[in-house]
Amino acid sequence: MMESLRHSIGLMAARYRFRRTRESVISFTKTISSSRTVLIVLPFNAHQVQSTAMVIDLLRRSFKGEDITVASTDHAVEVVRTLPRSQFVHILPDEISYFFLPRRELLNRILSKPYDLAIDLNLDFLLPSGYICRASGARVRVGFTRKSADIFYNFQIQADPTLARKLIYDRLANCLQKF
Repeated sequence: MMESLRHSIGLMAARYRFRRTRESVISFTKTISSSRTVLIVLPFNAHQVQSTAMVIDLLRRSFKGEDITVASTDHAVEVVRTLPRSQFVHILPDEISYFFLPRRELLNRILSKPYDLAIDLNLDFLLPSGYICRASGARVRVGFTRKSADIFYNFQIQADPTLARKLIYDRLANCLQKF
């Protein structure tokens, strides 16, 4: 119960923080393929990171290594090997506030450069990753459809919960290729 209350307060704080930023109407045609820099927020769950291989491979082929920033907890060793020239920002537990919001120091490290595309690969809605995507200022912010996701993402993918995680990420990669 206490965790739910903390999450609700964090969500209200995020709504308040982004209340004045208006979304411009954009056409998604060629928006992803014409992006130059990308922010990837890897799943906070270590078991889900392995399933993201197809999405990571697509982004590795579409962007130069130095144009990719990856935000993750410390379990992304395979991704570090796959993207050797990319910038990695490790999210430590004490960099997330009591209300599940990223602290200013973490945001400053992640937002040290502008992004055209931000992708949150967490299947479950996690307030820190959604907040990071929205705070990035990226023109296109991709995430999975969940309750309250509209605040943070302007391109949402409906994940079929009956599918295996790997298949969900493979479908995401196929969807991103179309744009």
